[in-house]
Amino acid sequence: MMGRDELLRRSLVALAAAVVVTGVATASVRKAVATYVFGILAIAGVLLPDWEFFDRDFSQWLTPMPASRRTAAAAAAEREHDIWR
Repeated sequence: MMGRDELLRRSLVALAAAVVVTGVATASVRKAVATYVFGILAIAGVLLPDWEFFDRDFSQWLTPMPASRRTAAAAAAEREHDIWR
């Protein structure tokens, strides 16, 4: 299975190709820039890191999140897949 870094890299390369094709086909820098901005926002929306990380106070974003902190939903999902209950 492809890792998130590889998926990000491939997505950015595909976006670059789409921007070039859009710019050349339409001869419009404005449309090429719009394609780039839309693509970056779409890629970021799909591949952003864990939302729990950003759910913390803004001042804590630059510090690592402890591994022991988990949401109740994550714990419940883990219990759901536990075959040894």
